[in-house]
Amino acid sequence: MIRQLRTRVFSRGICGEDFRILVDRGPPAFQLVFGENTLVKIEFDVARFGEHSHLVHVPELGRPPQIITAYPEDGELRVLGPVHWKESVHSPLRRPRGAQRVGMIATGFGADKWRRITVLARAIDEARLNYNFLFQNSNSVVATLADAADTGFVDLPGGGFNLGAGNLLYDELMGGPQVPRFLIRGGTSHSASSESDVPRNVPQSSNTDG
Repeated sequence: MIRQLRTRVFSRGICGEDFRILVDRGPPAFQLVFGENTLVKIEFDVARFGEHSHLVHVPELGRPPQIITAYPEDGELRVLGPVHWKESVHSPLRRPRGAQRVGMIATGFGADKWRRITVLARAIDEARLNYNFLFQNSNSVVATLADAADTGFVDLPGGGFNLGAGNLLYDELMGGPQVPRFLIRGGTSHSASSESDVPRNVPQSSNTDG
């Protein structure tokens, strides 16, 4: 059964209900499917067409998985993690959806690699970049971290659009132009620029989307 589930997950993902059952069985069951020292991308549909992405690191047996997730806060792109995957209020585990899919993006992802991308995740959070639903969001963060880790991830077929996934955030972190802030308050759209210093020790790449 585990072998069949692993094949299914790696080929097309699983639905939210099946994912919840797997999570409720605890880290050992999760590790049987995904393996130890593995990086997993979790994505689920929002607004019926877009996707919201997370990264989960599955460590060695006996240690709980950790999650990195991004979200908007007052028009800024915030990044939380790594934290225990069940403790984050932004974790997909708290509100699983039927359309949620789980996709594998890397194997052999040890603790050292995980620590390196968490440094970049914190740099993105501290930069207080603009949040934009279409171009600069959780998909942008996950795509940037996956690119920095050289996972070679290819998105699973089906599901919603990975809006913002083409916008790697290296240019913005180096002080380059940002996409406009996108935040709705009382029917009014607000725009603003980044308000914090930019870290200088991240790799550079061209901004391909916005």
